[in-house]
Amino acid sequence: MGRLLGLLALLNVLVLVAGGGLEAMRAKPGTLLDFNADKVRLLGRVELPETPPARVAEPVEPLAMPQSSVSRCLSWPELDGGLLEEIESRMKGAGIAVTDYELRLGKRLGWWVYLPPFADAEAMRAAIEDASRKGVKDIAPVRGGDLRNAVSLGAFPSLEKARVQEKKLRSLGLEGMRAGPRPTSGHATLVIAAAVAETGLAGLDEGWGKGRAPLACAGN
Repeated sequence: MGRLLGLLALLNVLVLVAGGGLEAMRAKPGTLLDFNADKVRLLGRVELPETPPARVAEPVEPLAMPQSSVSRCLSWPELDGGLLEEIESRMKGAGIAVTDYELRLGKRLGWWVYLPPFADAEAMRAAIEDASRKGVKDIAPVRGGDLRNAVSLGAFPSLEKARVQEKKLRSLGLEGMRAGPRPTSGHATLVIAAAVAETGLAGLDEGWGKGRAPLACAGN
């Protein structure tokens, strides 16, 4: 019985000691908190690599567009003898040879060789008889229009072929012929060869006679 009382007393002492230790630990909560705070602070000091600032693109200057050159193709709604002379004169003045450009007309047989209008129908008939005696076979009188009483001496698909015929008729002794566009031959197109330097095209679209300014077109 005495031993049992002794054990109970010892257990009470141990319980008191343990309880006191727990109370002491509760009285100093900063130790555990400080320890955890240090760990948090240490982790907080880890520095992430800095993100480089976004690169601002420098403004790009627009490319200068080359100035458009004079077109190698010019067109007119119609062509007459006076305009033909002006075109050929300007081509010659620009140093462009006749082999380096081509004049095209809307109608397939838009060119002809002809004797200009005579004073009256009687003079026209006399000219036709004279041409016939000299061996000219393709002859036709012009009965109306601005060229009434003129004489047609053949229609051709190009000015070059018309001029070949003109030269042939001269060899037969016929005089006074002209080669040019037929009346109502359609629109006219001037196409300049690619071999002609651009310096030779400067000003070709300027300074034309009244009502004769050309329009740019797409030649082929």
